[in-house]
Amino acid sequence: MDQESGSVGDQGDHLDSKLQSAIIDPEKIVVTLQEPSQPEVDVKNAHDVVPLIDKLHQCSNQEEQIQLLDQLIDILTLGEKDESVDTEDISVALVDQGLLDILLKFLCRKHVKSKKVAQLIAEIAKTECLREPCVEKGFVPQLLHLLESDDITKSTQGCRALGNICYENDLGREAVDAANGIHTLLQLLRSNAKTEGAESNRLRTIACGFLLNLTNTHDLLQQKAIEDEVFGILDQYLLHHYKEDSLCNMVLLTVGSITESECCKDALLQSTLCKSIIEVLELDVKNFHRDTILELLIGLADWDEVKDALSETNLSNQLIRIIQLNTGLHDDESQQSVKMASDLLVLLLTGDKSMEVLFGDGEGPVFVESVKWLESDNHHLQLSGALALGNFARNDVHCQRLVEEGIVDRLLVLLKPVVDKEGNVTLLHAVLSALRNLAIPATNKPQLLKAGVLDAVLKVSTTDVMAVVFKLLGVLRMLVDGQEEAAMQLGMDREFLVRLAEWCAVEEHAGVKGEATRLLAWLVKNSRSSDVMRLIIRAEGIPHLVSMTTSEHIVMQNEALVALTLITTAVLADAAVALKEADLTETITSLLRDEQTLPEIVCNTLTLTKSICAAGTLREELVASGLINITKDLSKHGDQKVQEAASSLLAFITEMQIDR
Repeated sequence: MDQESGSVGDQGDHLDSKLQSAIIDPEKIVVTLQEPSQPEVDVKNAHDVVPLIDKLHQCSNQEEQIQLLDQLIDILTLGEKDESVDTEDISVALVDQGLLDILLKFLCRKHVKSKKVAQLIAEIAKTECLREPCVEKGFVPQLLHLLESDDITKSTQGCRALGNICYENDLGREAVDAANGIHTLLQLLRSNAKTEGAESNRLRTIACGFLLNLTNTHDLLQQKAIEDEVFGILDQYLLHHYKEDSLCNMVLLTVGSITESECCKDALLQSTLCKSIIEVLELDVKNFHRDTILELLIGLADWDEVKDALSETNLSNQLIRIIQLNTGLHDDESQQSVKMASDLLVLLLTGDKSMEVLFGDGEGPVFVESVKWLESDNHHLQLSGALALGNFARNDVHCQRLVEEGIVDRLLVLLKPVVDKEGNVTLLHAVLSALRNLAIPATNKPQLLKAGVLDAVLKVSTTDVMAVVFKLLGVLRMLVDGQEEAAMQLGMDREFLVRLAEWCAVEEHAGVKGEATRLLAWLVKNSRSSDVMRLIIRAEGIPHLVSMTTSEHIVMQNEALVALTLITTAVLADAAVALKEADLTETITSLLRDEQTLPEIVCNTLTLTKSICAAGTLREELVASGLINITKDLSKHGDQKVQEAASSLLAFITEMQIDR
């Protein structure tokens, strides 16, 4: 079953279809309540069933009524064997002829034939358009009474009927809720948790299917199930019945559905359900549930608290085992298992605590394996290895350890064929992410530059994939931080600077635009080179730096102001025209006038203004814009540093005017 669909059926809608498709050894499990009888009429279309309804209306003999119900059940299951029989059309015809009224009358009398009635309703409710009529007739409360019966076959058929009625049918779910049906169902599951026999096993499977259809995508019913300790019941089912494939699979699907609700998190963490799921993964020698469990755990691991809990279990070792057993096998099932297991390991590493646990001070099995994956022939494992190492490289201590162990060279080996062949974009993105994290610690930067990372990643600059460009820019920005020689090398690359200026104008990707403009500012700051500044001016980078001074991010504002101050101090004559065309004067006065501008930004803006006035090229334009009055006002600012910076600028401007 597709977990997202909420259906109990395997690629279909109904409880029996899932049960039958899941039975591995039918000789050990009875899946029908009686031997199929043969219909007395040759049914090919809806008109053929009218005589049966007439007979059922007129019949008062109980045995004959049961025979007629059996015939109707057989007719509605004919479509599974004979595609020429349209059972949906027949079901609609039966309902149109008043069958539901007859069945409700039988059911209300609590007769022995009530299980036959429930079985027939289960077949009728396979037809989507008939589910709501079943609810509107009032079947739900009557069917719920069957769940309290001592007759296990009645309870089973009651669950079948209700499960199919509730499939993608909120009206049915609400009717069950109104009759406190969630509690009735959970009580049934509790009372049959350890009963023996094939019929008990079938009841448990069908009842779990009903629970799945009842709660799937329904927040209120999920919450009520959780409050009624559904996790304890499902946990018990997993531990006691993990060898019963159909039941175990249905329990796992039900867990997956209920845990989609945000309200389940605390209850899940307080239960032992996660531990039990992992035990089933270990005990599942036939791998019947492997992918279902992996898919379930991937969903659960979206929560950091669950990541932390899972990292403390034996799960990571089980995932490594799955990967090792299936690597090298080329069938789709094995490849899917490798993908899901490695994806889950990477997901666990996105949590801070779980990442630390799995790193194991550089000795953890997951870390050891992820390094090996970089050299794997399996492309998905290469990707997972790069992602895993990028996640491990989320603190300086780990980064330094990874660089010492030669991870950079391994990543560059992985990067080269991807760049040369313009291949796997996802792998390229992952490798760049890992390199960026490794380049953050100051002690690592010289080693990465020595290893040739700058030249290697620059080859990626021809790409048009913005997600890759974003990561590329991040790597470069980290590499030039505090590294004058690297900033000079990159800043003197005219072709790259033109490309960089183009990326500064990419409106469709805010991340690329921000990273590109920041890198522009960092090249100015870290190179302190007039030659680099002039090349940036020629590459039309000035307008982007001016625009960056009004960024919503304070860090970016400051970086832009510092870069512009350095440019105006060193090469104002070269930059004057570009600064004027970029409306720098208007930007400065706007920042200084705005009472919401932070004191730090005001101070840096005043410093930039002073550097412009010192050269004189744009001084008159600034003065004409009302700078003196603005500065006088700022000299009375509530922040001491702003007062001092404003007073210093005011004195400087006055002196310049006197000298002139």
